[in-house]
Formats: sequence, structure tokens, C-alpha cells
Amino acid sequence: MKPRFVIAILLVLALAVPASMLAQQSKAEKEIRALLEEHRTAAMKGSAEGARIADKNYPDDFVRIPGDGRIFTKAEFLEGFKAGNVTVESLDYSDLKIRIDGKMAVVTGIETGKGVQMGVPWTGTFRFSRVYVKRDGLWKNVLYQDTRMPAPAKQ
Repeated sequence: MKPRFVIAILLVLALAVPASMLAQQSKAEKEIRALLEEHRTAAMKGSAEGARIADKNYPDDFVRIPGDGRIFTKAEFLEGFKAGNVTVESLDYSDLKIRIDGKMAVVTGIETGKGVQMGVPWTGTFRFSRVYVKRDGLWKNVLYQDTRMPAPAKQ
């Protein structure tokens, strides 16, 4: 009788551990999705309000790499919004994949948007990646990279 009891306990524990790990991943994924929505909202608000939201979520060592390969620091990135040099009229995400490994998360996806940068209108679809690190209990976006996707060939 005792071996069956021990086996039953071990089976319950074996099933409980993966379930608890999935619950944590699910919680972390929800937190990351909420941050992505906050980034999207901040981009469309632009100006000082958008910069305030981004400032809260980006640590001082944040790096932004657009498709042309330049590197923007957090200060440079935020200044573009504060100065009104960047406006985003629309921004939508699709094909999101979120991978969480402990205190690090990698998000890849597609963003489609429209706006104006330095007085020049832009529109397009971009493949992006964001890297988040959990610091002091909060997820922080340390890297944001995007590359313009080519327009579909016309038939």
C-alpha cells in the first residue's frame, strides 16, 4: 500500500511543477504584452507624454537600432518625441512571438504603421525584436530593433 501512495504523491508533484511553471510564464507573457501595448500607446501619443511613458519602461542602457543601422541611446530616442520630430499616426502589431527565459524575454513580430519623422512622412511594415530584462521586479526594454520589410511584389 505504501509504494502506491508514494507513487501517487510523486505523480501529483510531477504534474504540479509544470503547471506552476506555465502559470509563471503566462503571467510574464501577460506583463510583456501589456508593455508592448504601452509602447504602442506611447508612440502614438508622442511628445512629452509619449516620452514619459517610454522613459518609465526603458532603462538608461536602452538601445534602439532602426533599419539603417544607426544606434540611438535612450536620451536620443526620447528627445525625438519631446522635440516633436517623431509622430506616429497608427501602429499595429502582428505575428507576435514571446519567449521568456527566467529574467529575460525576447519578443519578435511585425509592426505596421504610419507617421512623420523629421518632417518626412513614412508608412510601412517592419519586422521587429525587443529584448526585455526583469530588474527589481519590473520588465525593462533594453533593446529595440526594427527592419523595414519589402512591399509585396505586384503581380
